[in-house]
Amino acid sequence: MGVTFDDTEKKFVFDFEHDGAEDIGLSIQRAVDSAHKKINLYHYGIVVMPQNRTQVNQYMLRYIYRFNQPRLCNVEDILSKPIDEELVSMIRQQNVLVIDDVTTSGSTLNEVLRTLRILNEDNEITIFSLIGRKDLMADSF
Repeated sequence: MGVTFDDTEKKFVFDFEHDGAEDIGLSIQRAVDSAHKKINLYHYGIVVMPQNRTQVNQYMLRYIYRFNQPRLCNVEDILSKPIDEELVSMIRQQNVLVIDDVTTSGSTLNEVLRTLRILNEDNEITIFSLIGRKDLMADSF
């Protein structure tokens, strides 16, 4: 999969023109299938992802929806103060899957995880990122 790091923008860029959307879609599908084998995506009732969804994030969500139709919420909703009471109630009752295409510094994910863990002490919270720094990854598929 054609992925480069843009030094000016300080972000990863997926090369859809070079690889083609089909190739990138197939790579994402394989990653989601691998994640499902490891964590069983049927067990997640909420998916948290950035509000500004990249094409890669949209592919990830589409393939996750093959297994389950979880409630979708934005990272920004989790980090807002105060958090919507209906969302708080759902987070307390469900396993949560946080997805993003690229994890760079991990600062946003750390803040999301801190908030989710306060609200959801007993259920699973899992991060699924296609690309990330090894020092931020606890486990890989």
